[in-house]
Amino acid sequence: MKSGLLVIAALIGVGFGFFLAQINGDHGESWRLIYSHDENGAALEGSKDVLADAVRAGKPVRVYWSGRYVEHATDSFFLTIIGGEVFAQVESIRAQRPTEEPPSIELMDEDQRWAAIFSTNGDRALKWFVQD
Repeated sequence: MKSGLLVIAALIGVGFGFFLAQINGDHGESWRLIYSHDENGAALEGSKDVLADAVRAGKPVRVYWSGRYVEHATDSFFLTIIGGEVFAQVESIRAQRPTEEPPSIELMDEDQRWAAIFSTNGDRALKWFVQD
């Protein structure tokens, strides 16, 4: 009888944990760094070939970069491979103006948009993450 109650309590606990994970957005999704390069496109970590294979497999890709005092990350929505290089187009966003002291961000006018295509062959130092 006691072991039956323990099993039921354990199942309820597991179910409740799963429920909390669902409402908190934790769906077992994990992002892992696949490749990073400097502003000249020189590899720092990981493999560009593994990144390209992930793109071919249809995996979601997220790009990270930093500036003088800001850091950004965004999901790519359109990926292209040309000559072994990976290009990621990111969704157009409303432009923003970050301020260092005190840390704040001001949105620009609605008609001021920002869009980018990032690439593994340089332009800026990037980290490329793939969702498992």
